[in-house]
Amino acid sequence: MPPTYQVLAVEDDLDAMMLMRLELQTLPLDIHHASDGSQAKKYLDRETPDLLLLDLNLPDMRGWDLLEHFKNDARLRNVRVIVLTSHAEPVNRLIGMLQPISAYLRKPVQAGRLREHVRDALRLP
Repeated sequence: MPPTYQVLAVEDDLDAMMLMRLELQTLPLDIHHASDGSQAKKYLDRETPDLLLLDLNLPDMRGWDLLEHFKNDARLRNVRVIVLTSHAEPVNRLIGMLQPISAYLRKPVQAGRLREHVRDALRLP
């Protein structure tokens, strides 16, 4: 039986979260949800996911600030990150290039593309 990977999806839009779950339902994932940065930090204080799906525009902080939390915790440094954002500004893409992330995807994400990037990030066949 293949391993089940732990994923934390940090997304404040419940419709977007539902679409993510549908898109990824065929993969061996256990998806946990945090609707803001504070919930995500609480989860990350006690768990180490294999992958973080991170929205940049959260109600209580920027996704980049949550990513800084990663850099300061040796336990989380190897967690793979896929950024999902509706931000079109080039500065966000530039910031993304300077961060330890696996992918930077613009919302709405084309069907199959998120699944493809999750497979790549987790090295799934």
